[in-house]
Amino acid sequence: MDAHSTPEEFFARNGTSERFFPPPLSDEDMDRLYGDDPGVDENVRQDDATSNKPKPPRIINPSTLYGLVMPVRRWIVPEWFPYGHATLNYGDGGVGKTLLAQQLMTSCATARPWCGLEVEQCRVFGFFCEDDADELHRRQVSICEAYGLSLADLGDMRWISGVGEDNLLVTFDQQGRLQLTARYAEILKGAKDFGAKMVVIDTAADTFGGNENDRSQVRQFIGTALNRLAQEIGGAVLLNAHPSRSGMSATGDMDGGSTGWSNSARSRWSLSRPKGEDGEQADTDERLLTRRKANYASIGDTIKLRWQNGVLVPAYAPVGLSAMAERSRAEEVFLVLLARCADQGIYVHHTNTSTLYAPKTFSKRPDRNGLTLKEFDAAMNRLFASKAIRVESYKDKNRNARDRIVVVKGGDEGGETP
Repeated sequence: MDAHSTPEEFFARNGTSERFFPPPLSDEDMDRLYGDDPGVDENVRQDDATSNKPKPPRIINPSTLYGLVMPVRRWIVPEWFPYGHATLNYGDGGVGKTLLAQQLMTSCATARPWCGLEVEQCRVFGFFCEDDADELHRRQVSICEAYGLSLADLGDMRWISGVGEDNLLVTFDQQGRLQLTARYAEILKGAKDFGAKMVVIDTAADTFGGNENDRSQVRQFIGTALNRLAQEIGGAVLLNAHPSRSGMSATGDMDGGSTGWSNSARSRWSLSRPKGEDGEQADTDERLLTRRKANYASIGDTIKLRWQNGVLVPAYAPVGLSAMAERSRAEEVFLVLLARCADQGIYVHHTNTSTLYAPKTFSKRPDRNGLTLKEFDAAMNRLFASKAIRVESYKDKNRNARDRIVVVKGGDEGGETP
């Protein structure tokens, strides 16, 4: 889904929500597809779910599939978050990945859109290792206010704060073999007892007790632990993770240190701040949610978000009167900053090769009111076109001729807080 599609436009192009949220297979079809095993005691089956004892493989005879309706793939979020697997969400510290996950939990628990996308309504369970109970409470109040909800509406939502606890879900023996911990058993039992179809784990650094650069250990963590958790609850797992240094700089792919992380997951997202035209990370309230990997959908789709009043909301391009208001605001802020720079003896320029190119200079100021270099550039061009500003020649302290942007006499010279 592109950044400017509404959910209605998306489903009009791609089909109804039943395509993504089909009903589960009946017990009869499940027995026919996978076979019935009356010889296995249910208590033993439950114990095996939290042990390292391998289960005997289910051998499927494809001829028995004849006459069955092909199962439609199920999604928590269409084309982003598939059932039956762990999905990875990478983001640098402080970018908002925990907030994004808590918003997704809220959306699923209350059938509200998430980032402009339709979700499947289901019970949700969160395991948060970096935020204490008070912080989760405060954040949830902001989310509820943005969604038009109250905390009383969250009956289908549960979470655990693991701050100050040993939160490892897996460890490894000397041979590099995965060991599931008591904490893993607690999370699995809590999610299953509640009937959750989605589990959020925040973060990989707190729950993975192995070498993040060891491909074998990473694959065991995602495959044996997280995918198994998704299958045991009959739903999906979202794992928040921090990208490696190379993932943030060298490759720019926002992934982990070992290829095992991306290769083992069926779906992977990243949440990042947009970069400016100079390649530096822009210090704005904007975020980019990008689908980096998808075995069952296209990759590269990006949703533009904006941090606003404690939550992340879709940053759709304004149209009509809203667009006019945005343009007017940008021009007003440009004029205010032009006057402030002049008061400080800083004379900005109109050419983009100058070190004091006005849009670039303004976009780095703390009082830029959230505007970007691109928005300042467009505002400057409009102000020139309307003859509200002009280029004036002056001499610097060394008597060298210079150019600077000034407000046309009689125009609005700003000065008020943008």
